[in-house]
Amino acid sequence: MISIHQKVFNRLKRIATESKYQRTLPVNYRMEDIFLVSFPKSGNTWLRFLIANAIKVHYNIQRQVNFFTIQDIIPDVNFSQNITSPGIFGRSDLPRIIKSHSAYNPYYNRVILIVRDPRDVLISFYYYTKERNLIPDSWTISEFIRERKYGAQAWLEHTRSWYLTFKNGQTIKIFKYEDFLQEPEATLSSLMNLLGIIMTRKSLEEAIELSSIENMKQSEIEHLSTYIIQHQKTPFVRQGKAIKGKILSKTDRKFIENETRAIAQKIGYQY
Repeated sequence: MISIHQKVFNRLKRIATESKYQRTLPVNYRMEDIFLVSFPKSGNTWLRFLIANAIKVHYNIQRQVNFFTIQDIIPDVNFSQNITSPGIFGRSDLPRIIKSHSAYNPYYNRVILIVRDPRDVLISFYYYTKERNLIPDSWTISEFIRERKYGAQAWLEHTRSWYLTFKNGQTIKIFKYEDFLQEPEATLSSLMNLLGIIMTRKSLEEAIELSSIENMKQSEIEHLSTYIIQHQKTPFVRQGKAIKGKILSKTDRKFIENETRAIAQKIGYQY
């Protein structure tokens, strides 16, 4: 017998096929899918590597996690909606984990939201959009952060949509990028617990080492033809540091802080 919850989900699924949310849903999405969501340049790719390597180590999976394989292991719905794998690493006993940069989507039943200090996000996002020719080459970072489509307002609207809007039955867990930098073992352990995977300290340490900035940079060099980096003029993996926007001018930093403070403080950024 189909549960009432399942019936409601199926009805929402039919509605979604004709809605604005369709383009951020897999063709065959499921209730048990876990969506790894973030505003661009918030550490989503690094987190995909951390989760994939943690599962690889825990289950002693031999497949390498790199820029070539990551789309199969934890696919990006922004890249392809045709996701056919039964679960992460093709395992039917584990749910699929799917990357997305979508703003709030009521059809994402299980969500892990990764957030990062907006002052650092917008610096990284500026260089990313410029390298991919998404903005005029003449734009300064001051112009960029004031542009509604990409700047402080875009971060605010994306983050606010997830923090303030959710439906009954929807599970949204928020993790801060900075916590993965400062307390990687404890933070990764907490995330893996959500997946029902209890890891040893040794396994956590191994997964973190496999996902280090140095190893990711080496993978980028070795897999230059992959989609995620093939259009980059400069490396996709940059410094990955938490600097609280210190390279910004005082005026630009204050602009971002004033625009984002209301939501930023609610998720733990005090400025």
